[in-house]
Amino acid sequence: MKTINGRTRGFAPTSRSFAFLAAIFTAAAGIFPAENSTAFDILEKIDKNMVYTTAYAEIDMVITIKNRVITKQMTSYARGNEKSLIEFHSPPRDKGTKILKIADIVKIYYPSAERVLRLSGHMLRQSMMGSDFSYEDMTERAKKMREEYDGAVKEDEIIDGIPCYVLVLTSKLPKQTYFTRKIWVDKKRFLGLKEELYAGSGKLLKVLTVEDIRVFKNRNYPTKVTMVDKLRGDTGTVMTIKKIDFDIPIPDEMFSERELLKK
Repeated sequence: MKTINGRTRGFAPTSRSFAFLAAIFTAAAGIFPAENSTAFDILEKIDKNMVYTTAYAEIDMVITIKNRVITKQMTSYARGNEKSLIEFHSPPRDKGTKILKIADIVKIYYPSAERVLRLSGHMLRQSMMGSDFSYEDMTERAKKMREEYDGAVKEDEIIDGIPCYVLVLTSKLPKQTYFTRKIWVDKKRFLGLKEELYAGSGKLLKVLTVEDIRVFKNRNYPTKVTMVDKLRGDTGTVMTIKKIDFDIPIPDEMFSERELLKK
């Protein structure tokens, strides 16, 4: 086994919105014998912790670009891994901006322009609200990853004394944004600890880590996610959950274009 220095962190790389947060993490009990587990068996165990009907969260997003620090506050509503609605409340220039995700579809409402923009194709690779996350990161789901990647379980490693599986996913599609994904997963709790995202050339593009794991309704859940875009330089984005509630009543109308336009 190898040892990696650093603080204990956790995450599962299967989705990112409050889907960034709410569709990513787990500590599910094992179902498959460890020695026979495939990479996707392990990812499925990670997903099991995120089986919920609905979720509501209040989130701070802090973006650091060189010496400049920008803090954005938002609320998020989610229904499973398929639907989410994020609304920004600060800073003033972003107040009222909303992002709707339904499966692979992302729509943004800009109150200053009073219009809805649907993102597709290369537009999804743009920075989300100036952060190190892209809109494409929001659309990632376990099923999609299984369809688009081949997976392998590599040599075990240890992070802060925690034995981890090391998973390597390689894209089946030549033009995939993240051609290779390297994922460290806690072998005992089946909670991801780190993910590295690579281009087809082998260049490291992004690093995602999570910390501050807390227990909510018998599930381990990370409340702090950090994304670093290696291409931007001297930058990093930290998303921190200030409040989170699972399985609360959220009408399906919340995930509609009509809701996007509501002031």
